[in-house]
Amino acid sequence: MKKVFLAVILIGSGLLKAQQQESRPFIWGLDAGLVSQLTGIQSLDTGEPDQVRVAAERHAPGARLGVFGRWQIGRGFAIQTGLSGSSLQAKIRFERNVSENFRFVDLEVPLHFVFTNPNGHFPLRGSILLGGSLDWNFASQTSDNLYLLRERLALDAGLGVEIRLKKWKIQPELLYSHGLNNLHDVNNTKYDWMIGRVVRDRLTVRLLIWKMAEP
Repeated sequence: MKKVFLAVILIGSGLLKAQQQESRPFIWGLDAGLVSQLTGIQSLDTGEPDQVRVAAERHAPGARLGVFGRWQIGRGFAIQTGLSGSSLQAKIRFERNVSENFRFVDLEVPLHFVFTNPNGHFPLRGSILLGGSLDWNFASQTSDNLYLLRERLALDAGLGVEIRLKKWKIQPELLYSHGLNNLHDVNNTKYDWMIGRVVRDRLTVRLLIWKMAEP
């Protein structure tokens, strides 16, 4: 009976150790993806038919690359942050024959809550991400038509699938980032009087990859 009891303890300890290695309290990995920015511009209506509404092209593609860290707080729940950079160019039309390209080179610091299916026996696990992010645009601004604030505060929501591949895990994810703050910086530029609120929303398709603990 003692031998059976000892065997149960040893097997249980081995399983517990494997489980702890499987779900480490902290992991880090790489984050890469494609970005599409939606630039929303509130054009102030002057009531004059000859005035052209200021607008931006709906699709402004770009790319991003970064690193992330994730702290496992509980079963199926983690806190994730990181540092990533992205680059894209958005075209804004001010008049019928007047348009300008605006460059955005953003450094992003997010804070996200990640909820993952706690059942670790399946190779695929669903994941939901909620949180916010703070961006800073490092691109130079030389426009005489519109001046934008560099800081951007956003609410983020994402859906992903965690896939186990031998010693690695990859997670394709669709992430939507909704800009909260007004980016229009009234700086006595040419079209300040025609423009109200300016926001930047982003839709990102990204891939997260990290290495699992050694057995």
